Amino acid sequence: LSQSLAATCETLPDYEGTSKLVVNEGEDIGFKGAKRFNYINVSGSLLMCGSWTVINDVDIKKDNGLLEMNGTLVVGRNRKRKEIEIQEGAVLRIEGNLTIYGDLDLKNGSTIEFIGTDSVVNIFGEVKMGDNVTVAGEFEDVQNKF
Repeated sequence: LSQSLAATCETLPDYEGTSKLVVNEGEDIGFKGAKRFNYINVSGSLLMCGSWTVINDVDIKKDNGLLEMNGTLVVGRNRKRKEIEIQEGAVLRIEGNLTIYGDLDLKNGSTIEFIGTDSVVNIFGEVKMGDNVTVAGEFEDVQNKF
């Protein structure tokens, strides 16, 4: 499994972009801070450290999409269900707390990995799993969805 992201996080700049975050294929972006996003769309590589809220969906695109998160990530809200979709060959790596007011959609051949032993997942929708999905690492599954 991967090493802790904490040391890398300390070296990152603060996020100063817009509320619409798109990481294109071939891009490798990292930042820290706190932000409320409209959406996150990752075709490249993204490292987020801090406290993040996404009002709409998070999409991690097929083949090379990588989203690494250290801290807290909340997707959707109670009356507005949204999802994280991890496409084939894409990876979501979590070190911290992940809350989804909606579904976690793990497509065929996707990966979700938890770093360390203290990560917590709270999914209010369902976990949809395709074939050959990798779920790695230790985590507390608050709603028993996995």
